[in-house]
Amino acid sequence: MGGQGPGTGVGTVDGPAGPNAAPSWRSRIPRPGPRLWAFAGFLLAALALTFPAWRNPAMEWPGQAGDPSISMAFLGWYPFALSHGLNPLLNSYVNLPQGSNMMWNGNMPLLGVVMAPVTALFGVVVSYNTALVLVLALDGWCTFLWLRRHVRHMSAAWLGGLLMVLGPYASTQATAHILLLLFFPVPLMIIALETVLRHPEHSSLRWGAVIGLLGAAEALLSEEIVILSAIALGSAVAISALVFPRSVRVRVVPLARTFGVAALFFVVVAGVPLAYQLLGPGRITGLVQPPNQFVTDAVNLVVPNGRTALAPPFTRSLVSQWSGGALEGDGYVGIPLLAVSLWAFLRWRGDRWFRTVGWATAAALVWSLGPHLHIDGFEDAVVPLPGWLLGHLPALSNLLPSRFALFVDLGLAAVVAVFADRTVLHAGRRSRLAGGACILLVCATLAPAMPIAAWGGSTPTTPRYFLSGGDVMRLPAGTTALVVPFGAYSELTLAPLLWQAESDFRVRMVSGAIYMEGPDGMSTGLPSAIQVLQHPWSIPSANPSGAGPQSTTTSASADNHGTTIACAMDALEASLSTARCGSGVVARSRADLTALGVRVIIMGPLAYGTGSGQRTPIESFLTELAGAPPSADQGVLVWTYGG
Repeated sequence: MGGQGPGTGVGTVDGPAGPNAAPSWRSRIPRPGPRLWAFAGFLLAALALTFPAWRNPAMEWPGQAGDPSISMAFLGWYPFALSHGLNPLLNSYVNLPQGSNMMWNGNMPLLGVVMAPVTALFGVVVSYNTALVLVLALDGWCTFLWLRRHVRHMSAAWLGGLLMVLGPYASTQATAHILLLLFFPVPLMIIALETVLRHPEHSSLRWGAVIGLLGAAEALLSEEIVILSAIALGSAVAISALVFPRSVRVRVVPLARTFGVAALFFVVVAGVPLAYQLLGPGRITGLVQPPNQFVTDAVNLVVPNGRTALAPPFTRSLVSQWSGGALEGDGYVGIPLLAVSLWAFLRWRGDRWFRTVGWATAAALVWSLGPHLHIDGFEDAVVPLPGWLLGHLPALSNLLPSRFALFVDLGLAAVVAVFADRTVLHAGRRSRLAGGACILLVCATLAPAMPIAAWGGSTPTTPRYFLSGGDVMRLPAGTTALVVPFGAYSELTLAPLLWQAESDFRVRMVSGAIYMEGPDGMSTGLPSAIQVLQHPWSIPSANPSGAGPQSTTTSASADNHGTTIACAMDALEASLSTARCGSGVVARSRADLTALGVRVIIMGPLAYGTGSGQRTPIESFLTELAGAPPSADQGVLVWTYGG
C-alpha cells in the first residue's frame, strides 16, 4: 500500500512534471523560426513605408492618383465578374460596346482572386493597401530565402532582402505600380533553377513542375514580369554557358528536360488566359507604349529620382529631362554601391555563383538602357544597344526597358548580402570596420524618403454618390452611363474606374481609361486628349466642304472609340472646340449615346475632372445633350438621359 515515491515518474499537481507527463499547452505552440522572424521584419518595413495611408485605409493609399486607381478597379473586377457569371478576361463594363481585353491591361487576375475576401469585406482601397504591404514583404522574404542559400549569416541575407522592400526600384514603384512589385515568385524560380544546375541528377519532373507552376503564377500576377524574367534568367544561363562551358555542357540534357516539363505545366495553368490575349476579342496588334521612351537614363545610375532620403534638390531638374520621368527613373545605384560591387566582383571573381550573378546583373543593366543610350535626356541614336532587338520582335516590342531595373536591384541585393557576410560578419577586425562603414554608406545613399505620402488627404477620393449607400444605388444594376471625366487627359481623370469599382460596378461606363483595341487594331488606351494636343491635325476639322485630309469624322489618334461623342469629349477635355469633330456634333453625339443605351450622365467633381477653364464648356455641352440642366447629388452632377 506504499505511497508514490519520487522515482515513480509521475508528477503531482503542484510539483514539477516528470519525464512521462503530458507537455503543457505552452510547449505545444511552435516558436517562430528565423524565417518567420525575417518575414515579420519585412512586413514591418513595408508598413513603415506605407504608414500614412493606414490612418484612413478605406479612403487613402500610398503614392499618387492614376495607376493605383486602375489597380484597385482590377482588384474589384475579378470578384465581381466571377460572382455574376461574367467573363473575367473581357471587361464588358467599360469602353462600350466592345469592352476591353483585360490581358492587355496588366490586370493581376491571381491577385484579384486571392484578395477577393478582403475586397468583399472592406472595399477595393483597403484591399489595395493590404495587398501592397503583403507583396512588398513577400518580395523581401523570397529574396531572403534565395540569398540565405549563399551566405553564412542570416542577417546578411535579410539585408539583401530589405533592398527589395525599400530599395530604389521598390520604393518608387510602390507609389503607383503594384503590378511591378509582384515578383516574389522570381527568387523561388531562381532557387529551383540553381538546384537543377548544381544537381542535374535531381528529378527533372519535380523541378520542372516547380518552375512551370511558379512561372504560371507569375504570369497571372504580372505578365510583364514573367517576360522580363525569361529574358533576365535566360541571359544568366547564357552567361553561365559562356563562362563555364564544361559545367553547362554536362547539364544540357537535364536542363532541356526540366524546361520541357516547365513549359508543359506553364501552358496547362496559364495557357487559356494568354491564348485569350492573343486570339480573343479586343486583342491589340500594335504598340501599347513607345519602345524608346521608358528607359534607364545613364545619369540615373548615380543620380536618384527624388525617392531617396538624401536626394539633393538639384536632382529634380535632372530628373525632369529623363524621357521616362521620375516614376520610371528607378535605376539608381549610387556611387558607393557601384564601388562596392566592382570591388566585390574583382575580389571574389573565383566564386562561380557570384561571378555569374555579377555578369547577369550587368546584362540586366544593359537591357534597361533600351535600344539607344540616353544620357541626361539626350539620345545617342548612332550605336544601337541590345535593347534594340527587343523593339523589333513582335512578342517583346511592348516591353518597357526601364523595368529591367528590377533585376539590377535583385543582383545588387545579392552583392550587398555577400559583401556584408564576408567582410562584416566573417572577417578580421579591420575588415569588419571597413566593410561596416561601406555598408552604412550604401544604406544611407539608398534609403528611401519615408514614408510615402498618402493620396486623398482632406479631399475625398471618391464622391459620396459612388460609395456604399450612395445615390448611385438608386439606378438599376448595370445601367449604362456616360461618366465624366471621359478619357485619360491626366492621371486624375483615371478616377472613374475607381468610382465604378467602389460602387460595386453599379453602372457600365461608355469610356474607361484602360487599353482597348482601336479601329485599326492599335491600342487606344493612351491619353487621347494628350494626343490631341500633340497632334491637333488628327482631329477632324469643321470644314463643311469636306476638302483635304481633315474631312473625316473620326480618327483613331484623336477618337479612341470611333464615335462623335468620344471626339467631342476628347476635344473639350483638351480645351479645344467640338467644331473639330464636324458639323451637327450634338445630334450625332445623341445618336451615339442612344445606340449605346445610355440612361444617365454623371460628371465628377472639379478636383477629379478638368480644370476650371474646361469645366464650364463640358457642363454646357452635356446639358445640351440631355436637354435639361443637371442636379447636384452627393458631389457629382447628374443628368437623366432618355436617349
